Amino acid sequence: MTQLVQLQHALPQLQAAGFEVFAISNDTVERLADFANQHSITFNLLSDEDSAVIRAFGIMNTLIRPDEGKHMRWYGIPYPGTYVADGSGTIIDKDFHQHHAQRLSGSALVHRVLGTAPAQDSTMPQAASEDDEVSLSLALFDPTLRLEVITALSCRLHIKNERHVYAAGAPDAFTPITLEFGGEGLRFGTQVWPQAQMLGMPELNLEVPVYEGALDVTVSVSATSDIIRLGHGLERASATIEVSCTYQSCDAHACGLPTVIRSTLEVPLEELVEPPGTKAYAARVEGGNDASKPQ
Repeated sequence: MTQLVQLQHALPQLQAAGFEVFAISNDTVERLADFANQHSITFNLLSDEDSAVIRAFGIMNTLIRPDEGKHMRWYGIPYPGTYVADGSGTIIDKDFHQHHAQRLSGSALVHRVLGTAPAQDSTMPQAASEDDEVSLSLALFDPTLRLEVITALSCRLHIKNERHVYAAGAPDAFTPITLEFGGEGLRFGTQVWPQAQMLGMPELNLEVPVYEGALDVTVSVSATSDIIRLGHGLERASATIEVSCTYQSCDAHACGLPTVIRSTLEVPLEELVEPPGTKAYAARVEGGNDASKPQ
């Protein structure tokens, strides 16, 4: 539901690129119409009430039993995911995740579909730090983190003073630049680094991968149930992303010692757009009166 609301905000950008958005669920036409009216959704919401299409695509959530969560109508729901099709209807990309509750944020999905990266602006949570040789700035693709909604963290590194740092694959004598991420209740994914350039060292008979100037690294990030619980509201206002960058900076004449630069980014937390009754259902489950269990 959250992703649908976010996609509505991104709809003009997708349509300008020639895409249309359709969402399918096992909700009734009436429930989908109410949701569209409540959240001003203008793209097509398709009702698959008996989950026939969901089953045909092999994406029905089989972890939920027919008698489980019946008051929330959870049985028959799909694993959340997205297909991207071309003009002939051929699927050219898809986005599904191992954790059944994970999904891309609207912004992250748009940039995946369009193959772009967002420009850093004032709506993004941002932070920066620097030393004499390297600066590190952080920016989140989205203004907030929500439970299991995957966004991305942009890490912009700038190597100063006509120096270079070593990249992955450099010989053992050199310390390649690395980024480490942490934070309570946060899950980080695979880092995406740009292609390094090769630097010739004829006196050592070596070619070494390096970075010079500015480079951008991205990593996926999402908030887990350790800090946001479905149906419980927010128990804290923000989460802290911790980033440490280890590098060895050199110029044409000499190399410095391995160095670490650190930065932290405080990111607001936000509730999901939850189905009606989620909070009441969570309270019943924790109170030992799970209405989804047969009496």
